[in-house]
Amino acid sequence: MQTILNKLRALSLENFIVRFLAAWCVASVVLDLLTNERFTSLEGYADVSLWLTVLGIGAVFLLLTGMRTLVKMNTDILCLPPAFAVYSVLTTAENPDWYYAFILTALWAVLVFYYDRKGYLNVIKPLSGKRAAWIVAAAAVLFVLAVGMTGVFRYLAYRTPNFDFGIFCQMFYNMKTRLVPLTTCERDTLLSHFAVHISPICYLLLPFYAVFSSPVTLQVAQTLLLVSGIAPLILLSRKYGLSHGKTALAASLFLLYPAVAAGTNYDFHENCFLLPLLLWTFYFFEKEKYLPMAGFAALTLLVKEDAAVYLVFFAVYILLDRKRVLPGAALAIGAVVYFLVALTLLSFIGDGVMEGRYSNFIVAGGGLPEAVKNVLANPGYAFTQLLIDEHGEVGKKLLFLFQIFVPTAFLPFCVKKISRLTLLFPLLLINLLTVYPYQYDIGFQYSFGSAAFLFYLCVINLSEMREDTARRLLLTGLAACSLCFIAGPVNKCCTYVTAYAENREALAVVNETLKELPDDASVVCSTFLLPHLSKRDTLYEVHYHEPAEDEQIDYVILDARYAYTEFLEQYQTLGYTAEQTVELDGTPLLVILTRE
Repeated sequence: MQTILNKLRALSLENFIVRFLAAWCVASVVLDLLTNERFTSLEGYADVSLWLTVLGIGAVFLLLTGMRTLVKMNTDILCLPPAFAVYSVLTTAENPDWYYAFILTALWAVLVFYYDRKGYLNVIKPLSGKRAAWIVAAAAVLFVLAVGMTGVFRYLAYRTPNFDFGIFCQMFYNMKTRLVPLTTCERDTLLSHFAVHISPICYLLLPFYAVFSSPVTLQVAQTLLLVSGIAPLILLSRKYGLSHGKTALAASLFLLYPAVAAGTNYDFHENCFLLPLLLWTFYFFEKEKYLPMAGFAALTLLVKEDAAVYLVFFAVYILLDRKRVLPGAALAIGAVVYFLVALTLLSFIGDGVMEGRYSNFIVAGGGLPEAVKNVLANPGYAFTQLLIDEHGEVGKKLLFLFQIFVPTAFLPFCVKKISRLTLLFPLLLINLLTVYPYQYDIGFQYSFGSAAFLFYLCVINLSEMREDTARRLLLTGLAACSLCFIAGPVNKCCTYVTAYAENREALAVVNETLKELPDDASVVCSTFLLPHLSKRDTLYEVHYHEPAEDEQIDYVILDARYAYTEFLEQYQTLGYTAEQTVELDGTPLLVILTRE
């Protein structure tokens, strides 16, 4: 006991603060686990007195002092990071709020800076290639489990809507049976999906869908496509001379990054091809292998008509920063020509390009050329639009910027050459200049292309940084990405797995009812039912369908979990009658209408 007292007297103010923080974290974890409420609710702490709290922190403080005496180790330094990590993970899981994750990230940044400055991080030995591979593999497995299970259980729990998942489900069914990407549920009429978006890249997934003909296949395929992006990223990192440790951390950031992991929150979308294809394009440019670079650039163009924009910006980077005129000019010309051809095709076979997403730059009656003109002629107005959302407020885009840059520890801005900031232009154009709300929502797929540019820029910047600066930023970014991964994908995964488990009996009844419908029957149904009914030729979403009195629809199926009386009355007026109401324990699940 006397030895412990002597140790306490010898404590410097700095060591006291570190030991107190470690004790505070441990005591807070214990108190949080002992209460029955989330830490955001004070009701669970009503019976915890001030003296008990102080006593708990003091007891842990003395315990750490005793441990340092017994084991002859700096327990202050060793205990604070894991104790704070446990507290961070526990509270983020209880309160999956992005801003809370950002606050914790700021604290982690201070902790990492302090530990690195004191030299405590020097005890971490450089990673071998084998250990680095294990770290990347663990992050990849975590990504596949959280993101993949979210997609699968969203579908199984009937939480996937028609827009856009039901569209792709019916499209792939028709691609398998007719080799043509036909849909009826996208624009409430029979048409090719390519009349809306030119996306022949989807045919690359057709062999897998032909073998495993299920919407689940699309969810899993998207997850694996995104994971595959670590291959070109790792090759880029090694090309720029990053160590095994930096490469492993960069790859882990990539897999836990919100714009990658949370971008799948609304199911499969062809944009998932952009991330790996763009990274492969960047890699082959760096290796000066222009033939495979051109091949992956061509595949990128096949993702969607607006994918050409990404390649144009990459070409601008090649010309301005790398001074490579021939590949830069060739890429720019090829992308622009393809874009113009695609727009021409869409104007003839479809509704044209979705210029309404930039309606804030278009005066009534104008079009996309006018939007381009207004950006060039009035840059001041364009600057005002960077943070203003569809309601004229800044909250949504500001949150989006935090979600984009905090998890990378602002690495994209650590440039030595200003010309490299051209790699941020896709983010400005695709995600910020628009007032289409989904393009600055981290949960949608519109950030995949921008994320490829951001990580390419991160690798370049890391290669030119001092060792200590790179280490601090990577560790801070890892803390941020881990917390955001818990707040986003892990939380979503738990939500949908729980939803499926709690409603499994009801879902089984719905599944059996829908299986009894004839395969050749035409159907109008609620949005969350549509993906499960997608293997049929004629299928409409009830919310968008405009029925006619002479229309011959075999079944109208309404999801009774949500408001449906408006549609029920509408179709009863047209002569449909409720043939069957599917219930479980008196709770209606489905209402099925037919008309003789």
